Amino acid sequence: MPTDDASPFPALAEQYPAWVLIPASDCAFHSLTLPAGLRKPPLQVAPFLLEEQLADDVEATHFALLHRQQAQCEIVAVQRQKMRDWLARCESLSLQPLALTPDVLALPWQPPAWSAVQVDEQWLIRHQPWGGMAAENVWLTELLQSEAEEHVIDSYSPPPAAPGVWREQPAQTLLTLAARHPAAQKLSLLQGEFAVRRRSAQASWRPARYAALALALLAGANSVLDHRDLARQAEAAQQASRAFYHRWFPTEKKVINPRLQMQQHLQTLTRQAQHAPLVDRLSALQNILSETPGIRLRALSWDAAGNRLQLDIAAVSSRALEQFTQRAQPRFRVRPGDMITKPDGIEGQLTLEENDG
Repeated sequence: MPTDDASPFPALAEQYPAWVLIPASDCAFHSLTLPAGLRKPPLQVAPFLLEEQLADDVEATHFALLHRQQAQCEIVAVQRQKMRDWLARCESLSLQPLALTPDVLALPWQPPAWSAVQVDEQWLIRHQPWGGMAAENVWLTELLQSEAEEHVIDSYSPPPAAPGVWREQPAQTLLTLAARHPAAQKLSLLQGEFAVRRRSAQASWRPARYAALALALLAGANSVLDHRDLARQAEAAQQASRAFYHRWFPTEKKVINPRLQMQQHLQTLTRQAQHAPLVDRLSALQNILSETPGIRLRALSWDAAGNRLQLDIAAVSSRALEQFTQRAQPRFRVRPGDMITKPDGIEGQLTLEENDG
């Protein structure tokens, strides 16, 4: 966790509210049928109806409603202390989380197939629309063998030798999957006592998908949160004011419905993003950083005009910097900027440009 005064989080967090993914391994997903005639809100009765199924004391458990269809409710339970710890860590970084979502719910849901991705030494598997499971690599086979039948599993990581009909999909990280499924942020644990407080009207809600990913990448590279933080994406723009709209689209003179017009722009951006290189570049950079010990990413920016990533990094040694450059070169042209040698290593700037091929 960065503690130096040069930490980029406070400055970034002022502009990009965060969507935080929390470990599904700390969550318990429950389907609950409400008694007929019950008029109380589901979260008021969930502690009593689920008490015998809980691993922790009901008073120490936080409940959130993910979905309700008449009497059928989908509930997620997590320790209250976990919630406090996650929010405290966000606060220490000046992050304003708009949603805390179990990471497994950021995976695609395309029934009847399940979806899966590997994160470090763990597999995340989404096997329900409102739930999923996490398994350490060594326990994955045993977990899937307990299923009554083999399931089709769309894998966004190289498929393991495990039970099931695994269909290999184009490789994507959890970060990329979440960025391409922003609707998952509606499945948030920030309810009840942990509900998000309305921020002031002056708060800036930027619809910058890629700046959001930059913030997430910083969090992941420096092991700040258990899983990657993603900033608020296109839907946050629905709160934009007319002045905010003009700030982003100054050439448009006729603004009748800022919300609708902003959505139209964002839909266009979403379509373009399917072909835009930045999401893929950030994922590639994330992999390079994770493979290179001794490199810390201090700040990251995207030069849209120059079509390049600009990095402010710290390296423990010239050897670590050389290793990072070597790992990056198959994908990027690495252009060094100003470098300063310090007693504890090297600090400076690098520019990454896409290789032409």
